[in-house]
Amino acid sequence: MKKTHAVKLIPCDLCTSESFSKQFEKLSSRNEMFTVQKCTRCNLLQVNPQPDLETVKPYYTKEYFNKRTDRGYDNYFSSKLKNQLFRVYEMNLSDAGFFKYEKEIFHIRKMNHSVPSFLDVGCAAGYFVEYMKNRGWNASGIEISRDAADFGINELKLQIIVDDFFSSRELEEKSFDFITLWASIEHMHSPMKVMKRLNQLLKPGGRLMISTCRYGILAKYRGRNWRYMNVPEHLYFYSMKNMKRLAKETGFQTLKSFSYGSGFTAKKNAGFIYNILKNIMDPLVKITNQGDMMVFHLKKME
Repeated sequence: MKKTHAVKLIPCDLCTSESFSKQFEKLSSRNEMFTVQKCTRCNLLQVNPQPDLETVKPYYTKEYFNKRTDRGYDNYFSSKLKNQLFRVYEMNLSDAGFFKYEKEIFHIRKMNHSVPSFLDVGCAAGYFVEYMKNRGWNASGIEISRDAADFGINELKLQIIVDDFFSSRELEEKSFDFITLWASIEHMHSPMKVMKRLNQLLKPGGRLMISTCRYGILAKYRGRNWRYMNVPEHLYFYSMKNMKRLAKETGFQTLKSFSYGSGFTAKKNAGFIYNILKNIMDPLVKITNQGDMMVFHLKKME
């Protein structure tokens, strides 16, 4: 039997409007029905009524990290996937102009006899924390899922806080030079509050990098069947315009933004035609800036 959640609509997280246009309903992997609405003022797509944290938590079990579906990973803890993620990190960091900033901040901190500080929010097993640690950063992460974090803590010997991002007392204000959220913000209740909290944690002039699924041409074409339309794991679906507005209203300057991803995912035993189309479409959507993933390199305004 389908389960539904009788919860009232909440105001739009981006513009506070209470006027919505229902787009569709979609069943979750646990056979629960959720409604996707579009704000009629700013066009932000969101799951509304919004499930609370206790409703969402059961979706992030070990299966989410060990069983390949459109919602989770094909063994997140494998070295193969880790290497794939490292390649994506390198690509995004390069395209966003991060390495120039890294060189500058290391020079500044060296003059002060210190090491740049870094935090990955929603770090899962901590692969990007490890990546940054290997580059010489004082790197740490925060993750709410114990199943994911334990691997990074016990196997990779990383500094990972297992706690809620909003309430954790281990995160000090103005203590980080660089913070990242790799495909995390769409999972979080109230991205507006998340961004304000990130601003508090960054040092003056600190940098923030966010990647998230993009609600654009490809998403609109696919509708409820879009590869990132995973409810209730994903609660918000931003356009590039929405994300730039969110950044500006929470005290950030957008230094660089771009999109990538055509929807042709890497598949085992993919056919010849599929691979040809992937090799054509992936560069095309990046050149035309019409990908269904997007990355933002932001600077805290002083």
